[in-house]
Amino acid sequence: MTISGIDNLEHALFTRAEMERRWNATRDMMSEEGVDALMVTGEENFQYFAGASASLALHHSLTRPSVFILPLQRDPIIVSQGVDNLKLGCYVTDVRPYTELLTFPYHIVLEALRDAGADAQNIGVELGQEQRMGMPVGAYLDLVDAMPGVSFVDAAQIIIAMRIIKSPEELAYVRQAADVTGRARQRLFSTVESDMTERDIVRLMRQLIQEEGGDRTSFVILQQDYTGAKNQLPYDRPLVKGDILAVDAGAYVRQYTVDYARMASLGPTTDDQKRVHAGVLEVNSRMKAALGPGVKCSEMHKVAMQAISDVGLEVDSPGRGRVGRMGHGQGMLITEPPSIAPADDTILAEGMVISTEPGVRSGDVQFLWEDVHVITSNGHEQLTLESSELHEIAF
Repeated sequence: MTISGIDNLEHALFTRAEMERRWNATRDMMSEEGVDALMVTGEENFQYFAGASASLALHHSLTRPSVFILPLQRDPIIVSQGVDNLKLGCYVTDVRPYTELLTFPYHIVLEALRDAGADAQNIGVELGQEQRMGMPVGAYLDLVDAMPGVSFVDAAQIIIAMRIIKSPEELAYVRQAADVTGRARQRLFSTVESDMTERDIVRLMRQLIQEEGGDRTSFVILQQDYTGAKNQLPYDRPLVKGDILAVDAGAYVRQYTVDYARMASLGPTTDDQKRVHAGVLEVNSRMKAALGPGVKCSEMHKVAMQAISDVGLEVDSPGRGRVGRMGHGQGMLITEPPSIAPADDTILAEGMVISTEPGVRSGDVQFLWEDVHVITSNGHEQLTLESSELHEIAF
């Protein structure tokens, strides 16, 4: 099935062929699951299926929700106040505007769902794990009540199955995000001064990401010797000589980001720090050697735990060893399915973007390492090519 009306958009982030691939592959899964229409409202899911954002402020405003509806048998429908934001980058032609600020556009969405041919059938919505709706819960319940002959069913697995495999067009942005992040962080390590605070460093990292070509920053987490709180609202805590400064960060390029960490010592590196750093690199290397299509995520976790034992270190936290994870999917968000965790038996497949993220400890010294990879037909390609050295900052 193809879309009608638009052959080319000069400023679109994706080709028409890419968007048709997403919609048609989603329809194939909808057909298998008996879903007659898919309704998404979460910001990233909307971006994925629309190819653009209708939002004025992404997650920084909850006033004007947008709705994307993918019918099984007809062209997509969008209900949004952000019509102008879609014109340059979205191939959908059935865009239905609304102007209300204090109420959800209930009747317009209801009409769109009925036009989608889903009346008395099944509508898939974002009800499962790692899903969030972008519409008020009360408005969703009103829609359910207004369509008593319709079943609203969880479509999380359809959405995850689509987003978990990255196309070449998506991977191009992920690669750029990894490159930008690495260049910015290496510049940061060369700029840190002893009178700076954690807040100073976070602000500088965000500045450097934009200077290196990033569109925005997904997050910056700092920890000194892993004693500080992971916090997106950093404190004005001074840097401490002798600590390990862990900088976990990610740049956004267009709609895609990465999440990975690198470390530096504040002053001369101690022998224990060098030893534990070498150990975590060895564990990460063992995990990378095991990466490839057909491998279960749970098996990857076992590889990590065995490697930690073999190098004579401990896992950095008991939870990570029992039920936590040592890697996860990435893409439009810094954490996406799947997880390298004991309970996740997802089988790695070509096109998945996933990190190897072992955490190790020896006494008071610990390191959490991370690299990001795309699974290929016969192995993997590492996307994070930033130096793995333990940078030593003059202090």
